[in-house]
Amino acid sequence: MALTILNQAVIMLLLIMVGILAYRTKIVDKTGGKQFSNFVLEIVTPVLVVTAYAEVDYKPELVENLLWTFLLAVISYIVVIAAAYLLLRNKDARETEIERFSTIYSNCGFMGIPLASALFGTEGVFYATAFLTVFFCFAWTHGIMLLTGQNDMRALVKKMTSPTMIGIVIGLLLFFLQIKLPGLLQTTLDYISGLNTPLAMIASGISVAQVNISQALKSPRVYYVSFLKLIGVPLILAVLFLPMGFAPVEIRTVVLVLSAAPSAAMCTLQCQKHGMNDGYAANIFAMTTIFSMATMPLVVKLFTMAVVWVQ
Repeated sequence: MALTILNQAVIMLLLIMVGILAYRTKIVDKTGGKQFSNFVLEIVTPVLVVTAYAEVDYKPELVENLLWTFLLAVISYIVVIAAAYLLLRNKDARETEIERFSTIYSNCGFMGIPLASALFGTEGVFYATAFLTVFFCFAWTHGIMLLTGQNDMRALVKKMTSPTMIGIVIGLLLFFLQIKLPGLLQTTLDYISGLNTPLAMIASGISVAQVNISQALKSPRVYYVSFLKLIGVPLILAVLFLPMGFAPVEIRTVVLVLSAAPSAAMCTLQCQKHGMNDGYAANIFAMTTIFSMATMPLVVKLFTMAVVWVQ
């Protein structure tokens, strides 16, 4: 399990380096980075959600565990959002919105599915997809409003009709109605969804290449946010989940693992799209990705040991 986490983190860093190389060699410029971001957010991500649900066969026990995953994911986000607002206060000259987003939302799409598969096989992937659904619901509503400052109902309705949210609805309908897509269409969608990880990481690398990483290494705030994301959040959720013996341990473990992943690449992508400080977001993303090589195996090991001890 620890080796799987390490492998995924290394792959992520290598893909980021591809983006850095592309920018430094002037193959892609800043405008190209924004176009990468838009393509991932508006096309690839919605397709990823649809294909994940479309490829799972309906089973009653899966539906029950799916509901548990939804419930625990929602609870975890409510708790983490409250903690982020409490521990990251608004002050002048601080990018508080980016720090809060980076603390609340994890890179659960890339890190989550292979880790869930390593832990619990195909069912683990299904649970990870359920968590991703909650992630997208929160990130595309609360997360976007947090970053942009938009909090009116019209903005909320607009985000609820975004391509990703539409993809979630389509995916759930395909799963519950067990509608199978034609072979050629399914294969095409699989190819598109497979672009999610490389394009998102490359776009993040393009953003990282535009800033001075040495500044991130000297910034106490980056270390503080990284600590909250990789240690603080998992500890809070572990304490919350341990006494929940009524919930399947597989679900609790998957939700904890996905929450303990490094900061979401989506923060950098959205900052690029909305003209915010994507360099700072990229610094936090890069640092949490590096540190997660050590923290994620530790979190998983400690939680599994604690579950056995409590039982």
